[in-house]
Amino acid sequence: MVWWVVSHQGVKPLHFCKRGVKTGARVYQDDVLQGVVKPLNTTVFSGQKWVFQQDSAPAHKAKTTQEWLRRKVLAFISAEDGPLESPDLNPLDYKLWAVLEDMAYRKRHNNLDSLKRSLMKAVAEIPLEMVRAAIAEWSERLKACVGADGRHFE
Repeated sequence: MVWWVVSHQGVKPLHFCKRGVKTGARVYQDDVLQGVVKPLNTTVFSGQKWVFQQDSAPAHKAKTTQEWLRRKVLAFISAEDGPLESPDLNPLDYKLWAVLEDMAYRKRHNNLDSLKRSLMKAVAEIPLEMVRAAIAEWSERLKACVGADGRHFE
């Protein structure tokens, strides 16, 4: 599993979870939330207000994860406030993963390490303006989602 932080402020390097480890709620909280998300307050955002968004993976929706976020992240879109089932509202899902894949798959990869290197190189090369444009689409996409009663709208 790979995890990626994108924001209007910039992007962070990819975070690869340990190979073969099932990313349940506890692993997600310890590895990704504690190790990657929590430090964002003092790194990417330097104390500025920000809102954390994740998708609907079971580890993300888990009650213990939601409680962790309530305690340690100032603002986040909770599982109850979804619709997190919709890829239409996540800039990574509606735009950026596809761009990253296109960049990383320009050449054939014979092993996992080659693919990881290519993905990391692509992240470093993705234009910040492209990230910002994808994020800027979010409010219009939210309106479309509300108009579709929270269902898929594309």
